[in-house]
Amino acid sequence: MNKTKQQAAKIAMAVVIGGGALLPFHTPASEASASVAKAGSTIQQAVDKLAKQGILQGTGDGKLHEERQVTNAEFIKMAVLALGLELDQTEAPSPQSKWYDAYVNAAIKGGLLQGDAAFHPNKQAEGSELAPIIAKALQRDVKSVQYWMQTLQIGQHKITRGEAARLLVFAQQAVRSESASIVSVKALNKITLEVKFDRPMTLGDETTAAAQANMMLSNGLKLVNQPRLKTGSIATYIVPVQTMKSGEVFSLTYKGKQTFSVTSGEEAIRLKDVRQVTGDTFEVSSSREEGVIDYGYVISAYAGGRGANAIVLEEDNSYNGKPLQIISSLASRQAVLTPEGGMPITVNYVGFTQSTDGKQEPKFRLPAGISLQPGVSYTVTSDWFELENNKFTAQQTEPLVIASAANIDGASISLSLSADPGDELFAYRSVQLEGNDGSMLNAQYRVQTRKAGTGIFDILNGGKLAAGVTYEVSPIGTWATAHGIEIDVK
Repeated sequence: MNKTKQQAAKIAMAVVIGGGALLPFHTPASEASASVAKAGSTIQQAVDKLAKQGILQGTGDGKLHEERQVTNAEFIKMAVLALGLELDQTEAPSPQSKWYDAYVNAAIKGGLLQGDAAFHPNKQAEGSELAPIIAKALQRDVKSVQYWMQTLQIGQHKITRGEAARLLVFAQQAVRSESASIVSVKALNKITLEVKFDRPMTLGDETTAAAQANMMLSNGLKLVNQPRLKTGSIATYIVPVQTMKSGEVFSLTYKGKQTFSVTSGEEAIRLKDVRQVTGDTFEVSSSREEGVIDYGYVISAYAGGRGANAIVLEEDNSYNGKPLQIISSLASRQAVLTPEGGMPITVNYVGFTQSTDGKQEPKFRLPAGISLQPGVSYTVTSDWFELENNKFTAQQTEPLVIASAANIDGASISLSLSADPGDELFAYRSVQLEGNDGSMLNAQYRVQTRKAGTGIFDILNGGKLAAGVTYEVSPIGTWATAHGIEIDVK
């Protein structure tokens, strides 16, 4: 990477930047912003660092002129070199080539730019346009980069050469690395670890399989899902693990090279209420206002899709000065449902329901063939959460109503309900498609595809809808009803 930068620097023209300095805007102080500001260099330090790396050159008078405004082409060059994108060294420049062509091409290849048609190289760079570019280079969310810019007091309008240097030097800390190492580990609660690295892991190392292999836990514990970068952090991860036992101390060994001693989390997840959702499903709720937040609202991977619900926590996991307990991934979690006078029933978490539609209401489903009995009182317990109001009396519920279905591409269908359920009630549901030619297919809901009352169902086992066949759609189980719902395949 350094060799590439040095080679690129040799062919780069001196950057001449004109214009005046932009007054920075200010954001409210917080522990997280103070931490970011502390981690960042001053403008002079950043300019000097990029100059030593061969990324910035002086003008004709030998000065770096950090006060001058930067153009789009100049910023792309700085970003490509500072963040380690690969330059094509094989193609010789033609007489018609511009000095910035190699950097723009590298940015397009790396996904930083969509294409050069709409790229205006000599236009002064706008701060509002830089966050998506840096986010793509770092393979993370835009919200984090915007947060860094606010904290470093870099505005959304025309920015200076020095401001660009300061932002990029800070972003260099967030470049992913296979050699990333752990700095600290602590338990946040019974099911969640917070692991700080010196740099972010590669996307490959963040996958569930790789993380389970690389992060070996003692005492029979293991990760239940992949580590997730906290929004706004450089390299702090929320790591979901199996329920830790109170009073135990266990070890975490990373890639066989680093070992940390960890004291088990003592704090159970604080939940508020339980509510029946369908004849075989109930949900438990928590509230941000009462000091509990689902990790879906504070991790980089989901920040782009959560809108105003996504936030950046302070370093101590508080927000606006209020501590927040983080619910990490509930994959593979279970609870116990006990009917009054009956035997306990183990119920499983319904995947992808823990934070949908702006809510924090994970759902649990009874085993197949078992339903909630109207009039019976049930108690919900678990070894990983405490539920303030943990009893409910089951009611007779009406199943969802399938109103229509349509072929998408032969391998998938769209299915619409008569009304928007306002929640993820399709999760892990299936339908049967019976063809008028005697064929039979099953299709299962594709998670997180629901829009209002419509979701996508994928045909299982490689099946395909056949042209010229009419299929009657019916739900598998009692979760919904369907009367005369057909798909005519052309």
